[in-house]
Amino acid sequence: MIYEAGVEFLAVDKVADDGADYPVEVVDLLDWQSCVDLLEGVDVLAHFANHANWNSGNPQEVYNENGQMNMNLFQAAANFGCKRIVFSSSVQVLDGQLPVKDRTQHPNFLPYIPMDSDMPSIPRNCYGLSKQSAENALEYFSETAGMICVVIRYPLLVDSQTLKSAIENGGLYRGNCYDGFAYLPVYSGAEAAVKAMTAELDGYHCYFVASKDNLEQRPALEIIKEELSQLPCHKPLDEMDSLVDCSKVEAELGWEQPKSMAESFEKYGKFEPIRPYD
Repeated sequence: MIYEAGVEFLAVDKVADDGADYPVEVVDLLDWQSCVDLLEGVDVLAHFANHANWNSGNPQEVYNENGQMNMNLFQAAANFGCKRIVFSSSVQVLDGQLPVKDRTQHPNFLPYIPMDSDMPSIPRNCYGLSKQSAENALEYFSETAGMICVVIRYPLLVDSQTLKSAIENGGLYRGNCYDGFAYLPVYSGAEAAVKAMTAELDGYHCYFVASKDNLEQRPALEIIKEELSQLPCHKPLDEMDSLVDCSKVEAELGWEQPKSMAESFEKYGKFEPIRPYD
């Protein structure tokens, strides 16, 4: 999207991407000097380069490497007077996910419903803890270096193939609604990032983005009654047509929340499948 808009940018990855139709520079973000060389003259840093999820390495590796990457980039950006940082955080900062794959083993730590951009952090794994640390660091850099810092907390990001499969099967079974069964087409997630790079903002901002419907394609009220009835509800129950509230990010960034899987597939189904990101 940035490429199509004619904005000058540099893409960075850990490995080369011969299939990309734009330049990709291979950089080790764990190396301080590489980050210094990378950030000189950069106005906007969009940082999406952490470990992908809680089980992408052992806990100390995930936490330490995420933290090192984050501080290398944030400090280098501050040193060179970068104007804005956009950072990819995760729903795992706020849903209390334990570091186990069995969803039935997760107590529900959500403080209230619907899930929104103001929900407090409740990390329960080292990946989520590293994301919370990055959020705190960006608030610090916003205050001390005067940068605009935007955090986007993403749920499970799904591609066109996953959308198609979920539609054909009447939803994607998850079990245990500790994360609100939240999801977002990865392409809509990219749109939110672009909005965060260009919107008229100042200071520090943290947003939660998700589709209005849920992965299991069940009515929100049904899920609430069966699994979430013990939680405080910030809306009257008869108005709860979704488990998420993205009104803040829509109002402040101008991002448009996807309403349904069918709508998303109609809009994004033409894009090539990519791996999910949680």
